[in-house]
Amino acid sequence: MRIMNMKRAMILLLTIGIIVVGGCVRYPDGHNGNGEAIYQLEITVEVAGEINSDDGIYYIVLDADGNPADGPEDDILFWEDNYYYIKLEDGFFDFTQVEEGSPELDLTNYLYSENELQVTIALSDLGSPSSIDINVTTTDSDNNTYDHLDSYFTINTDLGSTGEGVVSEGGSEEGGPDFDIVKVTAEIIILY
Repeated sequence: MRIMNMKRAMILLLTIGIIVVGGCVRYPDGHNGNGEAIYQLEITVEVAGEINSDDGIYYIVLDADGNPADGPEDDILFWEDNYYYIKLEDGFFDFTQVEEGSPELDLTNYLYSENELQVTIALSDLGSPSSIDINVTTTDSDNNTYDHLDSYFTINTDLGSTGEGVVSEGGSEEGGPDFDIVKVTAEIIILY
């Protein structure tokens, strides 16, 4: 009887091991296993002070419809249903579409420390567009704007493409340096 229980335990452990290892396959060359590259959008936002998601909100809004003539402006009230946004508030990131009832999406990677936050998004989560319009806005907890880019900027989705947002000097008087956007960059990379 003990031998049968031992065999069952070993089979169970082997099965669990195979499931865990099989579910964690990584392709170190940046491909999905079918020879297709996994392109990512990496966005970095730098502020004059320190990232302070307890006293305000940091938004990155994305328009992935491929039409650079209708990108997202700085006023949250005018963000359309086809826009996606990443929100950093109270130490947590949310990634979703503006449309009510849209499911929350997963960021590939995210971090913030001192004066910088960085997020990485799989282009496939945005519908694999040919270009993306990007804007960044900081607000208070009631979504009253502190600072924003002068205008959205567009990045093509070819590997190695880069873009940078233009920010006027003067920044956020109401929110102070923690919400004063200094620099925004975007780059198309391959997942490693």
